[in-house]
Amino acid sequence: MQLTLTEQQQSIVESPPDKKLFLEGLSGTGKTTAGVARMLHWIASGVPAGRILVIVPQRTLAAPYYAARHHPDLAPDGQVEIATVGGLAQRMVDLFWPLVVEEAGFGLPDTRPTFLTLETAQYYMARIVAPLVDQGYFESISIDRNRLYSQILDNLNKAAVVGFPPAEIGARLKGAWVGESAQARIYDEAQDCALRFRRYCLEHNLLDFSLQLDVFMTHLWQEPLCRDYLLESYSYLIVDNSEEDSPVAHDLIYTWLPHTTSALIIYDHDGGYRSFLGTEPESALALREMCNAAFTFTDSFVTSPEMSAFSDALTRVLSPSPFLPPPPPPFSPLPPPF
Repeated sequence: MQLTLTEQQQSIVESPPDKKLFLEGLSGTGKTTAGVARMLHWIASGVPAGRILVIVPQRTLAAPYYAARHHPDLAPDGQVEIATVGGLAQRMVDLFWPLVVEEAGFGLPDTRPTFLTLETAQYYMARIVAPLVDQGYFESISIDRNRLYSQILDNLNKAAVVGFPPAEIGARLKGAWVGESAQARIYDEAQDCALRFRRYCLEHNLLDFSLQLDVFMTHLWQEPLCRDYLLESYSYLIVDNSEEDSPVAHDLIYTWLPHTTSALIIYDHDGGYRSFLGTEPESALALREMCNAAFTFTDSFVTSPEMSAFSDALTRVLSPSPFLPPPPPPFSPLPPPF
């Protein structure tokens, strides 16, 4: 499979095979194309495809890697693994379940786990919360019940991706509340519902997203057998759109990088749009210090210089941040006066 590459992209692809690289720049500058080309270069150089892991924050962002992985020119000697950290967590919990079932506090040690989808998690949440609502919980707010169940699950998910225990949900919500103090009791009720749901899941071997991630990071990643399995299975790592992933994902990758043979971390300067879901672009930048070399792509394939300058200026006005790259020189469409 041949890709037409710029000189910048070629410098990424042809970097020594034992290097760990950090690639940053604005969206549309060809970073993912360089990532795909680096992956194909590894395979062409003799790296078994099954030793390569591509991590993305959501599966839709992996489309270019899937397309390359299924190209008929590739030798049929295994496939590159593509996963989110959540998907990786579910796979490891399923594989190493006997090691963790009792330690993590599940109530049915002789029964396999049941992994909940968003819909089935809401179903079980409804069974727990609906009777409490009928008793007077959340009576001071007007909210659709399905939305309420979703919000409590979202609180659990954010606790998991940021890395704090679910027992702190209520205190953190109240700490951010600036309204009437009497209304803060709804956060205590949300806390109670979250903990009731977590206890129910543990008693019945049910794992929603938050519990899968918590079990993986708290127990399995600390277990030498599981950790060594992952480190030995995947010694070539590509992390794309790292700015859209969570602090827990960044912690995982940070400790993984020293054990890789080669790695490529890709970061968008103008990303971080999923911060309302718990992502943290700042912690993604910490991965740069674990790499041997850093590259910055500046030439956009999709945006004119005028539009790039306008976008940068607007971003700085709406969301000033010390982590944004320095502003470019002002664009001037006219030659300077004599």
